[in-house]
Amino acid sequence: MMLRCLLAISSNTFRETLRQPVYAVVVGTTMLLLILSPALAMFTLDDDNKLLIDIGLSTLLVAGLFLAVFASATVVTEEIENKTVLTVITKTVSRFVFVLGKFLGIAAAVIIAQYFLSLVFFMVVRHGVLEKASDKHDFVVIILGSTAFLVVFIVGLAGNYFYHWRFSSTAILLSSVLGTIVMGILIMIDPEWKFNPAANHIDPNLLGPIVLTIIATLILTSISVAVATRFGLVMTMIICILFFILGAGVHYWLGPLTSGEGVAKYLAWVGMSLIPSINIYVVTNAIQNDQAVPLIYIGHSALYALFYVCAALMFAIALFRTREIS
Repeated sequence: MMLRCLLAISSNTFRETLRQPVYAVVVGTTMLLLILSPALAMFTLDDDNKLLIDIGLSTLLVAGLFLAVFASATVVTEEIENKTVLTVITKTVSRFVFVLGKFLGIAAAVIIAQYFLSLVFFMVVRHGVLEKASDKHDFVVIILGSTAFLVVFIVGLAGNYFYHWRFSSTAILLSSVLGTIVMGILIMIDPEWKFNPAANHIDPNLLGPIVLTIIATLILTSISVAVATRFGLVMTMIICILFFILGAGVHYWLGPLTSGEGVAKYLAWVGMSLIPSINIYVVTNAIQNDQAVPLIYIGHSALYALFYVCAALMFAIALFRTREIS
């Protein structure tokens, strides 16, 4: 019974998140920024393509933050404030199941968006930055990507007009499918339209940083769900951005204090326990040195994220249990 309720809440949350216009706006804006990023990375005096990768990964991480915040504020905060949560809680559904289901649904929607945007990121990196006047555009990426985008746009509009499908949910799901197909073709075809997987200009070492980015997004999602049980969109946004900024530098600010003496040492440990270490998911050094992220590092980072997400969800359940919703 509990598992059935959990599945129902998470699947409904997933569909509801995909249908939100702000979800499509964030995904579309991020896709546009990724496409335009080669123009922003072409003015460095070093390796433009490495800067392109840094910009792309940072864009994915920030997009994940905004997706999590807007989704939580929409499907958690508004449902509580509008009292529609009463129709769920009164039907023998515990608040634990409600919070967990909301998190799983939002996390699934965020992962779908991150997966699609990662495909766009791979295509942009394959095209690369035109560093010299002799560099040529990769028309394989441009033509296949544009064709997929046109198909998604036409099918989304037609489905909305004839069958009343939500454009945002149709577009993101179809984009993920077509993007996967296009990515499979790009792996096999080189920029000269020849079957040559060895010259596809796609770096498999990027898989590690992308996976770490998605894991970091799940941490931010758990925080946003916890905050959304008590606050509205504005406060949720402020608190999550604060956690994001502090998490990016907590290791550098408090790390040296943990080896010291006195009260400062224990306060530093408390701070590093409460604030997620987002910086461990930003592997700039590996990118700069063209190195693959070790699987053991990804495993340890995922385990840390699992513990933090569980702690954040327990805190969310505690906050929700003491909130008056009648």
